[in-house]
Amino acid sequence: MSRVYKAIIVDDEPAARRLMKNLLLEHTDTVEVIGEAGNGREAIEKIESLRPDLVFLDIQMPDLTGFEVIEKLQRKPNIIFTTAYEQYAIKAFETFSIDYLLKPIREERLEQSISKLKNFGKLDSGIDITGLQQIIQQLKAPQKATALPIKTGDRINLLRFENICYLEAQDKYVFIFTTEGQKHLTDQSLTLLEEKLPPQFYRVQKSYIINKEKIKEMHKHFNGRYLFTMDDKNSTRIISGRTYNDSIKAEFDL
Repeated sequence: MSRVYKAIIVDDEPAARRLMKNLLLEHTDTVEVIGEAGNGREAIEKIESLRPDLVFLDIQMPDLTGFEVIEKLQRKPNIIFTTAYEQYAIKAFETFSIDYLLKPIREERLEQSISKLKNFGKLDSGIDITGLQQIIQQLKAPQKATALPIKTGDRINLLRFENICYLEAQDKYVFIFTTEGQKHLTDQSLTLLEEKLPPQFYRVQKSYIINKEKIKEMHKHFNGRYLFTMDDKNSTRIISGRTYNDSIKAEFDL
């Protein structure tokens, strides 16, 4: 009888966690999901308390990166990274002989990871985090784009960055709002867009990315959160998420 690995899923997007749980239903003979976490700090608490054998770990999260989570762990379980990094950066993971799943995650690729775990019993946990981060930074392509391509049927619209005010995730969809109040649907996740957008775009909660150059006003709100009034046709008001408080203070030097 094969071993059953107790697993925790770590991802700041609920939809991504649901997808992973659904995919793992095909592997209940090998993996049992015993918990999940929506940010880095929660992940550390769950891993230390539940002591899983395996963690599906997102790299890009609002409070801590997946690398920082690993650095803070007293006990290091098997790690399978989930990442939206483009294919050119994936060579870094292969160099360090660790396993990863590229988003959007495919059933056959997950099956490969599970087979690797079953055959070898343990993935390589001796990860040189600093070296991995350095290689990824070196492999990242410079940001040269000036617009975001949006597919509409057979057409591709180019939304200029300077015309985008904010992006909002609504259920399974992501909408891009312009300063003129126009609304565009995209099939890309907010996390993937966060990787592609230039530095003036900043995530202030799990459902919103705002253009810092389009902020009209910013005020303190309840529970340490912040209220952003955007400089668009509707003077849209966006409230930050509580888990983003520290990063917002650092970003805006508050």
